[in-house]
Amino acid sequence: MRSTFHSLETSKRALFVQSTALNTLGHNIANASTEGYSRQRVNMTAARPLAFPGLTRPNTPGQIGQGVEYVSVTRVRDNYLDLQYRRENQQLGMWDVHDQAIKAIEKIVNEPSDSGLSKVMDKFWNSLEVLNRDPALLSARIDLIGSATNMAETLKHMSASLDTLEADAASNIQAKLVQANSLIESISQVNGIIRRIELVGDNANDYRDQRDVMMDQLSRLVDVQFSEDANGMMNVFSGGAQVVTGETPTALTLADVDNLTGGEIAGYKKSVEEVQTIRNQLNAMMDTLINGAVDVTLPNGYVTANDITAQNDVTLEDGTTITAGAVIPAGSRIASSVTITVNGFNGLHQLGYTMSDPAENGLPFFTTTDGSGTFSIGNIQVNPAIAADTSKIAAAGKYEVNGSGDSITIKGNGDIALALTSLRDKKFNFPLSLTTLSSGTTDDYFRAMVGDLGTRANNATRNYTNQLNLVDGVNMRRQSVSGVSLDEEMSDMIRFQHAYNAAARNMTMVDEMLDRVINQMGVVGR
Repeated sequence: MRSTFHSLETSKRALFVQSTALNTLGHNIANASTEGYSRQRVNMTAARPLAFPGLTRPNTPGQIGQGVEYVSVTRVRDNYLDLQYRRENQQLGMWDVHDQAIKAIEKIVNEPSDSGLSKVMDKFWNSLEVLNRDPALLSARIDLIGSATNMAETLKHMSASLDTLEADAASNIQAKLVQANSLIESISQVNGIIRRIELVGDNANDYRDQRDVMMDQLSRLVDVQFSEDANGMMNVFSGGAQVVTGETPTALTLADVDNLTGGEIAGYKKSVEEVQTIRNQLNAMMDTLINGAVDVTLPNGYVTANDITAQNDVTLEDGTTITAGAVIPAGSRIASSVTITVNGFNGLHQLGYTMSDPAENGLPFFTTTDGSGTFSIGNIQVNPAIAADTSKIAAAGKYEVNGSGDSITIKGNGDIALALTSLRDKKFNFPLSLTTLSSGTTDDYFRAMVGDLGTRANNATRNYTNQLNLVDGVNMRRQSVSGVSLDEEMSDMIRFQHAYNAAARNMTMVDEMLDRVINQMGVVGR
């Protein structure tokens, strides 16, 4: 049997539930601009009716309702969209950093341009052409040393810029690891709060939103995989390791960086690899030009500065024939052209004769600043002895003996200068796997290197643009589900407000009925 105050209780429940709905709606409106906030809703259900099926049910027909109750306050969230967003966001973070880094490398290489390395090398080859036309001309020798020094300084500047870019990337890896580990620790702490709240049956909506924001931020830094356990705690994996286990965090270290497949840290790792690739390509180009084996042909009349191995049959001035593969002794004057293999620009320069009196063999034109035998863009320099004395440029391939028996360089001869100039069009063998070109001229190799860089840059930009569109698209769908729509909230506000007012009016009506029963019944005839 229902109570006399049954309708009053029903109205009270309606007031409480509609008030809760309005409070929740106000919470949504207040957080309309809060990052990561998910709109919340009150889940209402009809209260258990007065008469429940059973052996003791009353004889009163029908089930009398007892109004409304709310069973929970939940947030509107699509876990699949969260999974998709974080999967795409980690790739966006990686390609964003990689795209910025490779654009910085393009600015360092600065090709094509009027001030890039190709123009500097063109000036170097052109100065050799001028020297070839008049080997004894002092201005030509000064110009050659100046253009060679400019080329070496340009390469050193590129090396320093690449070193700075690589150091910045390595430093950012450290900084991003600190940021990622801070998020990992915060996620584990919020896990504990969520577990304690939800153990008593409540939903930790706002704390879940905070955790999701941190997960979004973490996915920008590293690759993340995650799962939620029965207690509502999120377990997080990154780089093949579990970094969050309930309330226990595990920090990422530098040793884990190589295992990361996404996020900004992986992008910085790829940036370091890009810097190393372009440096290795430039190092290979210069070391091959200066030291790489190449075939050159010297004309008749050349006087051998060292013992050399001929690739063809050669007749000497004294009538001796040297067969292919045999050694021509130093000091021999050849009467026919000879093809030999030299060790790049330096090896060929050492076969010439300086303008000093008496004639001397050429020195290595380029040396290294660190004394190593391998040239790189960071250690190349013009031989200080040549830079200090232009007469030490070995442009001649012949000398004559004066009456005193001294060797005097023929000043107008430029056989070695011509051979040095021809190296511009000679094909060298470059290290495999560095570029798409393993054999060709230095100009061909540099163009192939710049072309490969441009291809990788276009690929990075395209992938970044595609990922940005994917992330924006997923985020828009996520916002359409979880975001607060003020128009929708205002519409709900009117609905809940009318329901609250109606419940209040119903309570007033019940109060009037009870007043009639309590205060006015039974007073007739007094």
